[in-house]
Amino acid sequence: MRVLLAHERYLPDSGGGGEVLAHRRALHLRARGIEVQVICAGDPALGDHEGVPTRRLPLRRRALPFGLPAFIEAARSADLVHAFTYHAMLPAFVAARLTGRPLVCEYMALFGRAWSVMRSEPVALGYRAVERLLVALPAQGRIFLSEDSLALARGKPGDRVVLAPPGVDPAFFEEASPEPKGDFVLFAGKFEARKGVAELLAVARACPHIRFVAVGWGGDIAALRAAAPENLTVHESRGDRYRRLLRQARIFFFPSHAETFGIVVAEAMASGCAVIGTTGQGAEGVRVEAGDAAGMVAAVQRLWDDRDLCLALGARNRERARAYDWERSGDVVLGLYRTLLAHRLPYPEAPR
Repeated sequence: MRVLLAHERYLPDSGGGGEVLAHRRALHLRARGIEVQVICAGDPALGDHEGVPTRRLPLRRRALPFGLPAFIEAARSADLVHAFTYHAMLPAFVAARLTGRPLVCEYMALFGRAWSVMRSEPVALGYRAVERLLVALPAQGRIFLSEDSLALARGKPGDRVVLAPPGVDPAFFEEASPEPKGDFVLFAGKFEARKGVAELLAVARACPHIRFVAVGWGGDIAALRAAAPENLTVHESRGDRYRRLLRQARIFFFPSHAETFGIVVAEAMASGCAVIGTTGQGAEGVRVEAGDAAGMVAAVQRLWDDRDLCLALGARNRERARAYDWERSGDVVLGLYRTLLAHRLPYPEAPR
C-alpha cells in the first residue's frame, strides 16, 4: 500500500499540533510496512524528516492550490490520498479525483463560530464558508479527532467515518509518579485569541490571590506580558519547561473557543492535573462554556480552595489519559484505508 499524506506544512516546520499529528500518522504507517510520502508547502531545503519522504513545494500555505500539478503527480504514484485541513485539502481532493484515487479527509481544524473571535466579521464569514466547503467535499473516508468536532460537522461514525483521537507521548507516563503538585494554575498553548488569552487575563485579574503561569508560543508575547497582572507569569517555551510545569501544576486551565482535539488537555491529564476547560475529552474537573469568564472564575476558585479534590481529580485524569494511544489511533486510520481499498467505493455525492 502506498499513501500520499497532504498537509499544509510538515516537521520541522511547525505552527502547532497539526504537524505533530501528521508526522505521527506517517510514522505509524511506516512501522506497519506502508509506503508513505508527504506533500506540503515549505522550504525544499528542509528535505525529509526522520526518514519520511517529504516533497516541499516552494509556496506559501495559502497558495498550495497553485501546486496542483505536483499534487496530481504525487497522487498517481499512490494508492490512496489522505488530506488534512486546511490549505492542502482542496488540491488533494482535485488530484485524487483526477487520478481516481480514494480520498480520506482528516479534520484537524474546525472552528465554526470561533472564527469571529479570531478575525473581523467579514473575514470570519469567509473562513466559515471555506470550512463548510471542506466538510462537504465528497471524500470516500473521513477522520475526526473528537465527538465535538464530529458534531460540528454534523456527522456520525460509520464504515467511512471514524473517530481517531490523537495519543499522548509515553514520556508523560514514564515517571513512577507525578511530581509533588505546586500551588499554581497553568495555561499552555499558542498565545492567540482562539485559545482564550483574553479570558486567561480576565480570570487572573479576578483571582489576585491565585498564582497563574502561562507557557506557549506565537502571538505578541511582549504585549501579553505587558497586559498580565502581577499574579500571571508568561513563559515562551514548548520543550522541557512545558513538561515540567505540567507535572507541577495542580490545575490546568484551557479556555479555548474551539478545538477539534486539545492535545495539551490530554497531556495535562497524563500529568495528573485537574482540568478546567471548554473541551470534553473525558477530563475530570470542571467544563466551562467558551467566553464565560465569570463561570471560569468560579471554577478556578472552587478547585483552588479544595486541594484534596484537585489531587483526586488529577489522579483519575492520569488513568483516563491512557485511553489516548497513538498506536490505537493509527490502527483505526489504517483500518479505514483497508476498507476503502478493499471495496473501491465510489465517491459519494456532495451534501447539499
